[in-house]
Amino acid sequence: RHGLSSLENNNANLSVGLFRDFEPKRGWSWAYGAEVAGAWHHASPLYLQQLYADLRYNCWELSIGSKERWSEGKNSRLSGGGLTFAPNARPIPQVRIGIHEYTTVPRWFGGWVQVKGHFSYGRFTDDRFMQQWLGNGLSFTQDALFHEKTGFIRIANPRNDRFSLEMGLEMYTQFGGGIYRKEAEDNYVLTTPLPSTFIEYVKAFIPMAGGDDAPRGDQVNINGNQVGSWHLAANYNTPDIKVRGYYEHYFEDHSQMLGISWVADRYGNKRFLHYHPWKDGLYGLELAFPKGRWVRGVVAEFITSRDHSGPILHDSNEIFKEQISGGDSYYNHYLFQSWQHGGMGIGNPHFLAPLYNDNHSKAMPYNRLRSYHIGIDGNPYPTWRYRVLASYTRCWGSIKRPLSSPVGTTSALLEATYTPQRHQGWQVTGAVAMDHSKLIGNNYGAMVTLRLWRD
Repeated sequence: RHGLSSLENNNANLSVGLFRDFEPKRGWSWAYGAEVAGAWHHASPLYLQQLYADLRYNCWELSIGSKERWSEGKNSRLSGGGLTFAPNARPIPQVRIGIHEYTTVPRWFGGWVQVKGHFSYGRFTDDRFMQQWLGNGLSFTQDALFHEKTGFIRIANPRNDRFSLEMGLEMYTQFGGGIYRKEAEDNYVLTTPLPSTFIEYVKAFIPMAGGDDAPRGDQVNINGNQVGSWHLAANYNTPDIKVRGYYEHYFEDHSQMLGISWVADRYGNKRFLHYHPWKDGLYGLELAFPKGRWVRGVVAEFITSRDHSGPILHDSNEIFKEQISGGDSYYNHYLFQSWQHGGMGIGNPHFLAPLYNDNHSKAMPYNRLRSYHIGIDGNPYPTWRYRVLASYTRCWGSIKRPLSSPVGTTSALLEATYTPQRHQGWQVTGAVAMDHSKLIGNNYGAMVTLRLWRD
C-alpha cells in the first residue's frame, strides 16, 4: 500500500488528493498529482504521500516528484509484486525521463520491434524516521541518493500481435550520503562518509568500482548498493482469453547477473570458476478473461531464493589473494544495510521488511525462502467487484544466520468493492485478512475504505 500501513493493532488514515491525468491521443500533454494523508497510530501523523508534475510528448515522458508506481510487467491487483521493486514502501522523490510505453523502432525492423525504458535520480527521505526508530548501537544511512534505469524490448508481428515476447532489465542504486551510528536518542556519530560528487552519479548509471575516497568494499566491488533483475515474458492474446507467462531473475552483483561465479588470481585476472543457473527468481502465470464476470483474472506466482550464488563471499586481501563471488544475501548491504525505505522493503513483500525486526535493525534476515502466491478477481455485477489474495511462504533464514528449522507463513486477503450507480463518485471497500506465522505471529484484521472523487 505504498507505505500507508501500520503495525499498530488499530489504525486509520484520511487521504485528500488532487489529480489530473494525461489527455489521450495528443502530442503534448501534462498531468499532476498531490496527496496528503493524515494518520492515526502510524509512524507519522502526517504524510505528503504524492506530489508530482508530469510532461509528455508522444512516447516521451518527464516526471518530477514523488509518485506511486507499480512493478514492471505485474498485475497491479493480483500480483505479489516484483522482486526488485514492489509497492510496499512510500514513493521516493525523483526526476525521471524515458519512453513510457512500448514504441515501434525505425521501419527497417518491419514494425516487429518495440522498446520502452527510463532512468531517474532521486533521494531517500527516511532519515528522520531511522533516527527515531533504529535501535541504539545500530547503523543507518542519511542523505542517501537513488538511481533507477530500465530497458525493455518486445517482439510482435505488427499485423497480428496475438503472440509476443518481452525481455528487459531494471537496475537500482543506493549511493552517497553517510553512514551513522545511533549512540542514544538524538546522538548520532558519522562513521563512514560516502562520496556524492558528480562522478558518483556516473558510476550509478554505469556500474563501476568506487574511487580512492570510497570504502574498501566499494573499491574492490561496485560503488554503492546496486540491485536489479532480468525480465522474460511471453504473451498470447485472443478476444476471449489473455495468457502471460513471465520470469524475473533478481541479482545483487555480477555473479548472479551473468550466472557465473569467478575468482581472480594475484595479478587481478578473472578466471572462470563455475556456472550458476538462474535457480533463484519469480515465476508467474497470468490469465485474463475480458468477457468474464465471476472470474476476470487469475495470477499464480512462485518465488525461490535459496541459492544466492553460493554460500561464500570473499574479497581479496594481503593474506588470501583470491576473490570469490557468492553469498549475495538478497536485499542486504554492508553499508546501506538493506534495500528499504522507511522500514518497508522496496522489493517483494514475501521478504520480511525491517519494520518487523524486534531489535529495530535495518537488516532483512529472512531472505532464503520459497513462496507460493495466487490472486483472483471478478466483477459479478456492474456495481460489485472482488479480489482474493493468498500466499504461503517457507523461510530458511539467511546464509549467515540460518533458522534451526524452516518456518512457514500463510497470509490471505478477501476484499469486496461496491460502486453505486446512483451516487457517482462514491465507493466503499471492505476487506478481511489474516496471517498465520511464527515469524510475525497470528494476525487477524478488517478494514473499511470510503472513497469519494469528483471530476
